[in-house]
Amino acid sequence: MHAREHLNPTPPAAPDLTTRSMQSRKKTLLPTLILAVLLLNLAVGGLLAFTLAEAKERKEGEVHDMVENMSLLLDLSVTASVEQIDLSLQEIATQLELAMRHGAGRTPESTDHLLSLHQSRLARLGDLHVTDAEGAILLDRSATPRAPHGHALDDLIAAHRSARDDRLIASRLLADEARGGWVVVFSRGYEDADGALAGLVTATLPAAYFQDRLSGLDLGPGGIALIRDLDMHMVARIPPLDTAEGRIGSRGGSKELVDIVASGVQAQSFYSARTADGIHRINAFRRLSVMPAFVVVGLGETDYLAQWRDDVRKATFLALAFLVVSTLAGWLLWRFISANERASQRSRILLQNASDGIHITDLEGRVIEASDAFCRMLGHPYADLLGMNVSSWDVGQATTTWPQPKGPAPAEAQIRTSETEYRRADGSTMPVEITSYPLELDGRPVVFHSARDISARRKSEEEVRKLAFFDPLTELPNRRLLIQRLGETLSESAGTRVKGALLFIDLDNFKTVNDAAGHYEGDRLLVRVARTLVECVPRNDVVARIGGDEFVVLLARLGTDEGAVTRLADEVARRILNTLATSLGSGDGEYRASASIGVTLFDGEGEESAEAPLVRADVAMFAAKLAGRNTIRFFDPRMQAALSERAELETGLWTALEQRQFFLSYQAQVLASGEVIGLEALLRWRHPQRGLVSPTSFIPLAEETGLIVPIGRWVLETACMQLARWAAEPDRASLPISVNVSARQILDDRFVDDVLEVLARTGADPGRLKLELTESSLLVDVEAVIGKMNMLKARGIGFSLDDFGTGYSSLAYLKRLPLEQLKIDQSFVRDILDDANDAEIARLVIMLAASLGLVVVAEGVETEAQREYLAGLGCERYQGYLFARPLPIAELEAFLAERDTVAAVAAGRCAGPEVARAGGRPALRAASTASSR
Repeated sequence: MHAREHLNPTPPAAPDLTTRSMQSRKKTLLPTLILAVLLLNLAVGGLLAFTLAEAKERKEGEVHDMVENMSLLLDLSVTASVEQIDLSLQEIATQLELAMRHGAGRTPESTDHLLSLHQSRLARLGDLHVTDAEGAILLDRSATPRAPHGHALDDLIAAHRSARDDRLIASRLLADEARGGWVVVFSRGYEDADGALAGLVTATLPAAYFQDRLSGLDLGPGGIALIRDLDMHMVARIPPLDTAEGRIGSRGGSKELVDIVASGVQAQSFYSARTADGIHRINAFRRLSVMPAFVVVGLGETDYLAQWRDDVRKATFLALAFLVVSTLAGWLLWRFISANERASQRSRILLQNASDGIHITDLEGRVIEASDAFCRMLGHPYADLLGMNVSSWDVGQATTTWPQPKGPAPAEAQIRTSETEYRRADGSTMPVEITSYPLELDGRPVVFHSARDISARRKSEEEVRKLAFFDPLTELPNRRLLIQRLGETLSESAGTRVKGALLFIDLDNFKTVNDAAGHYEGDRLLVRVARTLVECVPRNDVVARIGGDEFVVLLARLGTDEGAVTRLADEVARRILNTLATSLGSGDGEYRASASIGVTLFDGEGEESAEAPLVRADVAMFAAKLAGRNTIRFFDPRMQAALSERAELETGLWTALEQRQFFLSYQAQVLASGEVIGLEALLRWRHPQRGLVSPTSFIPLAEETGLIVPIGRWVLETACMQLARWAAEPDRASLPISVNVSARQILDDRFVDDVLEVLARTGADPGRLKLELTESSLLVDVEAVIGKMNMLKARGIGFSLDDFGTGYSSLAYLKRLPLEQLKIDQSFVRDILDDANDAEIARLVIMLAASLGLVVVAEGVETEAQREYLAGLGCERYQGYLFARPLPIAELEAFLAERDTVAAVAAGRCAGPEVARAGGRPALRAASTASSR
C-alpha cells in the first residue's frame, strides 16, 4: 500500500454470514415490542415538546420587555443630547431678543461671540446659523459656509409661526447638498421687540451624530437599532447595511413597521420576518419625543433563541438516546427470538448493494467473496473474480499478504486505510481508497476490504489547487504561487550568492483596449500577452499574472556575477518589449501592445521576505511609467525615496487644502507705459516644514490625483472675494483678475455651476473675472469645452488661452472659442533675442491674434530688450519680472499704491522730488525688479 495510511483500533462490525432458525413465537412478540417502544417514546417526546414550547414563549416575552426598555433608553438618550443642543439655541435666542429690545440689531458682537462659543462646543456635531424671519442667513458659524436648506427653513419658519408656545422644532431628514450627506435641523425662534417672530436659531446635525447615539448598544450579531423619520427615511442604523434599503437617506421599512407608523401609536413591539437583511427579529417601536422620527430596536431570533435551540438539540438528543435505549432493550429481547438467518440475509443484501466495492480475501490475497459494486468497478464477472489475487488489478500495492494474527483477537486488529490505483478489465486505471481490516469467518482468518472510487475527489482536489494557485483567465501562476516560488528561490539562493531577477510588467494604456473593444476582447488580449510572455521566457522560469494587466517574470539561478545577471535580465525584458510591439489581434481589431517593465535583482542575502523583491520591481515599473512608458527601468534605491517623497507630497496636498496652507500671489499685467491693466492669480503653498513648495512640484501631482478640482475651486473663490473687496475702491474696481483653469476642472460636470455659484456667493463682478485655459483643456472634448465657455461668456466672464504655441491647438477650433486674449508662453520669450524660431513663433502668434481680434500678452518678460523686441512685433501687453514678480496680497496693495503715486506724479498732482526724478515707468520697473530679486 502507498499514499496515506490511517490507524483505528476499533474496526466496524464484520458481516456475520452464519444463519440460525427463527423461533415460532416471534410473530406475536415482535408487534407487542414495537407498540410498547413506540408508545413510550411518544409519551417522552410529547412531554419534551410541551416543556420546550413553554420555554420559548417565556423567552419571547422577556425579549419583548428587553427591546421595549432599550427603545425607551434610546429615546431618553437622544432627548437628553438634543436638550443640551436646545440649551445653546435658547441662550443664543435670548441674547438676540435682548439685543433687539435694546435696539442693538441682530448681529451684535456679543451675539457673534456667543454663536462662536457654542459652535466650538458643538463643532463635532454640526453647524449653527441665525436667520431672519424670511430664512436669510444673518450669522453663520459653520465650518464651510453654505446656503441654508431652502424649503426646510421655510417649513421650520412656518411651524414656529403656527406654534402657540416657544419650543424646539426639528426637521425631518434633509439632504445636505453642500457636503453630500444627510442632516437634521433643530430650530428655536426668537422674537423682535414687538413680540413677532424675528427669525430662527438653527443647529444642523449630521446623520452621523445619531449613528453615534446607536453605536453604544450591544444587540448581538443579529440585532439592529435604527432611526427613521416619519417619512420612513433612514437616519441611522447599526449595524450598517450595504444595500439600497440600508443607506442613510433611503426610504423603506417593513410592512409591519409602515402599519405601526400609520396607526400613530407612541410605542409598540412587533415581530418582523421580512427584513432587508433576511434576519427574523422581535422589535420595539417608539416615537422620539424631540423630533419627528422613531427608533426601532430589534434582537435577532437566532440570538435570543440560541439557548432555547441548544435546549431543543439537547432534548432531541435525549429523545433519540431514549429511543435508542428503548429500541436496544426491545432488540435485546428480540435477539433471543431472531435467528441468524435474518442477519445472514441482511448481510448479503448489504454486501451486494453497497456503493463501495466490498470484497473479502484470504491472507494471501485471493478473493473469496465480492459485491456486485466491486464487480462493476473492475469490469470482471463475479465468477472470474472468485479466486483471483488482488495483485491482478492493484497497480500500486507491493504486497497483498497479511500476517497471521497472533495475540489479540481479530476484532481488536487495526484498520488500514490507504490510496492506490486499480486496473480495470479494459486496461484503464482509476484511483481508489481502500479500507481493510482482518477478521475471522467460519473460524478462519480473512481480510475485509472496502474500495471507493475517488476519481471525482481527485479531480475536485486538482480543481481546488488550480483555483488556489493559478489565474483562471490566462492559466498562469497567480500571486500566491508566485510568492511561494519566489520564497523557495530566495531560500535556495541564500548562502550560494547565486542571483536571480524579477521583472514586473504592466501593460500601457490597457484601459483603452477595454473601453474601445470591450472587456471580452480585453481578456482575449491578456491571454495573447500571457502566451507571448511564456514564449519569451526560458522554460524553467516562472511567468505569473498577479492582477489586472500586471505580470511578473521570475528568472532564477542566473549566475553570481551581477553584471552578467543584469545583462541577461535586460535581454529578456527587451525581448518581451520587442515581441509585444508586434501586432496582437483581438477580435476584429489589431492592437500594438506596449509595456512598462521594472527589474530588480535578488540573491537571498539579508533574509529578506518574498514580498521585498516584488515591491522593488513594482517601484522600478512605476519609474518606467514616469519615464514615458514602453521602456525598462532597473531598481535604484533613489526610486523608493522619490516614491516616498511623492506619497508624502500627495498626503500634504490634502492637509494643505484642509488647513488652509495655500495662498494666492498676484502678478501684474502691464502696458508699455507701466500702467497695470490686470492681474494673474498664482497658487502658492507654504508648507509648515518645507517652506514654500514649488508649483512645478505640486500642481502636476494635484492634476494627477484629481485634487486640482477642489484646489481650483478654492483659488477661484479666493480671487472672486478679492474682486468683491476691490469693487468699493475706485482705484482697484476696474482691475480684472485672471484665474488659471485646469483641464480636469473645465471637464468636470459641475464646472459652470461652481463658477456661477462662487460669483453669486462672493458678489464679484463677472466682467472682472478672466479664466485662463491651457491648450491641454481642448484635447479631450473640445465641443463640451466650447459649450461651457459660451455659457460663462454669456454671463460676462472673459477667457484667455494660456501657454499658446506649446500644444496642438487646431486653428479650426481656435476661431470658434469665445476668447479675448492669447498669451505667448515664456518659453518663446526667454530666447526671443537669440533663437530665430522662438522669434518667428512669437511674431506669428501676434499676427494670428490680430487677425482674430484678440489681445496678446507676453509672459516671462525679464529684460528691457525683450520688451522692446516684442513691442516692435506689435505686442503691447506684458507680464514678467521686468515689471513685477508675483506678490502676496499685502505686498500687491503696496505695489499698486506705489503705482498710483507714480501715476499721480506723472500727471502733475504730486511734487515728490525723488519720485519725479524716477521719471514714471522706469522708476516703477526698477522698484519692482529690486523687490522681486
